[in-house]
Amino acid sequence: MMMLSCLTVVFALSVSDVTGSKEWRASAPAPPPGFNEENGKGTTHHHHQHGVLWSELVIVIALVVMLGFVVNVVIIRLLKEKTKVKNTSTPVVGTKTSSPVSVSVKEVVKVEDTNPYPGLVFFVEQEEQFNLQNLLDAGADLQNQNYCSSLYKVQLNNNNNNFAYAVKRLKKLQAPCEEFDRTMAMVGKLNHQNILPLVAYSCQGEEKLLIYKYQNKGSLLALMERNIEGKIEFPWKVRLSIAVGIARGLDHIYKSDPGIPHGNIKLSNILLNENKEALISEYGYWNMVDPKSASLQRSSNGYGSYTAPEKCLSEKGDVFSFGVILLELLTGKIVENSYSGGLDLPKWVKAMVREEWTGEVFDKEIAKVGMYAFPLLNVSLKCVAHFAENRPSMAEVLETILGVVVEAQEDFSFSSTDSTPPHPHPHTHDAAHVLYSVAEDKEES
Repeated sequence: MMMLSCLTVVFALSVSDVTGSKEWRASAPAPPPGFNEENGKGTTHHHHQHGVLWSELVIVIALVVMLGFVVNVVIIRLLKEKTKVKNTSTPVVGTKTSSPVSVSVKEVVKVEDTNPYPGLVFFVEQEEQFNLQNLLDAGADLQNQNYCSSLYKVQLNNNNNNFAYAVKRLKKLQAPCEEFDRTMAMVGKLNHQNILPLVAYSCQGEEKLLIYKYQNKGSLLALMERNIEGKIEFPWKVRLSIAVGIARGLDHIYKSDPGIPHGNIKLSNILLNENKEALISEYGYWNMVDPKSASLQRSSNGYGSYTAPEKCLSEKGDVFSFGVILLELLTGKIVENSYSGGLDLPKWVKAMVREEWTGEVFDKEIAKVGMYAFPLLNVSLKCVAHFAENRPSMAEVLETILGVVVEAQEDFSFSSTDSTPPHPHPHTHDAAHVLYSVAEDKEES
C-alpha cells in the first residue's frame, strides 16, 4: 500500500508539472513590437529547463522513498526470523538457584538424527547407551554450580535404562568442538578403578555436557564434614585406602599419553564408590576453562588452598593439591569450605612441626597409629613444597604411600577403636627427624 501511494504521488506531481507548463505557454500574451526573437527564445528555453529539473527531482525523491521501503521490509523479516529462532532455543538447565531444585531438561540444540544416539559420544556398551532426547526429556536436580559449571542429577526412566546420571554442564570453555572432541576421546579411554569413568559427552556449539554414573556415596568432602560434625566415624584404614586410591589414579593419569594435568584436585572432586574407594572426577577439561573463570573459581570456597604457588597446570601442581588432601586426611581439618576459617593448612602444619608439636597435628583417629602417620606426614610436606622442583613425582608419592601400606599389612586387622595401637615401627623416630628437616626449609616459610 505504501509503495502504491508513493507511485500515485509521483504520477500526480509529474502530470501537474507537464500540464502547468502547457497552460503557461497557451495563455502567454503576444510579443510586443520589436521583440527580439533570440532573447525570447532564450527566455522560453530557461523556463523549459526549470520544469525538466523539477520533474527529475520528484522522480529521484520517489526512488529514494521506494528504496527505503524495500530496506525496511527486509529488516522486519530478518528480525522476525531471529525472534523465531531465539524463542525455540531453551536452555538445558534452569536459572541460578541458591538451593537444589528440580527442573525439566529441555532441548538446547537440534541434532541430526543420523545415528542411533545423536548428539552423544559414548564410552560404554551399547545396552547402556541412550538417546540425547531421553536425557533432555528427563527431570534434573541441580546439585551444585559455580563460575565454570553446573552439576545435575538426572534420573532416566525408560525400558533400557533406569540409572541416575551426573550431568556436568560446562561454561566458559575456550575450546572449539574439535579440540573438545579430541580431549574427551582420550579421557574416555582411560580405564582405572580410581578414575570416575566418563559415560558420554556432548558438544553442540557452546553447549558442552559431560555424563557420569551418579555416585550415591557422595564426595570425600561430604564424608569429612559428617565426621567433623560427629555423625560418622572415619577410621584410619579407610583414610589410608582413599589416599592410596587418589595417588594411584593420578599416577595412572601421568603414565598415560599425553598425561593431561587434572588442575582441579580437591575434596569435593574425589567421589566414593559403594566400597568407599576413591574416584577422581572432573578430569580432562580444566585446561580449556576461561582463565578469568578459573581464577574466580580458585578464589571461592577455599579452593585456592589447593592451588600451587606457581598456579600452573602441571603434574607438580597436582602433586601440591594431593599433598593438601593428604594433610586434611591426617589432621581432620578441611580447607574447602567454611570449616577452614581461612586456614592455610600447609603453613600451619609446618609451623607445628618446627615447634616440635607434631603430635598435635594429627586428629584423634590418626594419633592412634602415629607410627604410620609420620611417613605420610613427611611425604605430604614434600608435596606442598613451595617450589615445584622440590616436590616429588606422583610415582614417587605412590611408592612411599604403598611402602606404608606394606609395613602396616600385618596390623590391618586391628580395630581403629582399639585403645592399644600396634607396636611402633623401628623407623618411626627417623621419619619424625626427616619431618623436622622438611619443615625447617627456610624458602618454605
